[in-house]
Amino acid sequence: MPDPQAPADPEVAACFAAASSKPVAGKAAGATRVAVLMSGGVDSSTTALLLKREGYDVVGVTGWLIKSGSRCCDTGMIDAARVAEQLGIDHHAVDLRQMFKLKIIDQFHESYARARTPLPCSLCNTLVKWGALFQYSQKVLGADYIATGHYARIERSGNQVRLARAADPRKDQSYVLWGLTLAQLEATLLPLGDYTKDEIRRLAGEHALASANRPDSQDLCFIPQGQTPQEYLAQFLPEMPGPFVHALTGQVLGEHKGTHNFTIGQRRGIGLAHPEPLYVTHIDPEARAVYVGPKHALTRGELTASELNWLLPEPPGKPFAALAKIRYNSQAVPAEIRPLPDGRAQAIFREPQPAVTPGQVLGIYDLTDTYLIGGGWID
Repeated sequence: MPDPQAPADPEVAACFAAASSKPVAGKAAGATRVAVLMSGGVDSSTTALLLKREGYDVVGVTGWLIKSGSRCCDTGMIDAARVAEQLGIDHHAVDLRQMFKLKIIDQFHESYARARTPLPCSLCNTLVKWGALFQYSQKVLGADYIATGHYARIERSGNQVRLARAADPRKDQSYVLWGLTLAQLEATLLPLGDYTKDEIRRLAGEHALASANRPDSQDLCFIPQGQTPQEYLAQFLPEMPGPFVHALTGQVLGEHKGTHNFTIGQRRGIGLAHPEPLYVTHIDPEARAVYVGPKHALTRGELTASELNWLLPEPPGKPFAALAKIRYNSQAVPAEIRPLPDGRAQAIFREPQPAVTPGQVLGIYDLTDTYLIGGGWID
């Protein structure tokens, strides 16, 4: 009979099987064990430090996500192991390379082929960190909680749990955590939510952590350093020429080498001579057409999102006012959210918004702009 506690995903099951022969230190009686997901960066390293100081039974966990030679995985695992040794905690590296390739990297390629601009870090949070590593931490390591170095806050009141913005608005990462369930939030600690980045750097330096001076990662971990996404994608997606079409007049302005080279709102690198600046306003992958136009042609008054995840006790059943965020670096703006069948929702903006991009995330915040209450993929 199959084990009801075993993970259903075959790639996750493989990492569990590989881990079965590794010794796992037992918890001290009454101790609360926290598995800190350590990337080797300063944020997750300092997370482990803070929780160790608070008296938790801390163990470090690092996902091995990319083949050897990746600047992130190779140096990240080494730095995570060094910090774990400095803190006197166990450290586990979990081989998730196959899963990461199939569900994150291949999905990235597929999204661009379908004229969608993906947000792989958000997908990684849902499938890898709060998916495979969450299961590993609970079932193999016996962790009561997991913790990460994300800048966001989890507020607990009685039986309720809410995901709140970080105290430092410049570093807030609540938007990319939209895919978590309430049950996952209940079993998560985010100690950096009350700190600024400067404070975290200072703490890491005061304790001479191996990652204290490691620079923040600015690029996608699987794209080689120095490559643009388009240069990287050229290795996997064939050239498929098609027309540039003026969004307002329908005039064909030229030819491009493939829709995967463009994203909504793009201005640089279009390569068209025109009296006015042109922006990518729409992409039709089936017709291989890239529509371009003036900046005002970028705006949209509404959008539809799918695979909605609600961080509420019950999904809303009728339209309500909220603040909507349509990309990581944008402000949340007033909108009416209309729940739709099949896990979808419509956002109608009070003021039209520029460059609404399929493949990105609709983050839904309450009217105080404090709590993330839901999210979904923009269609």
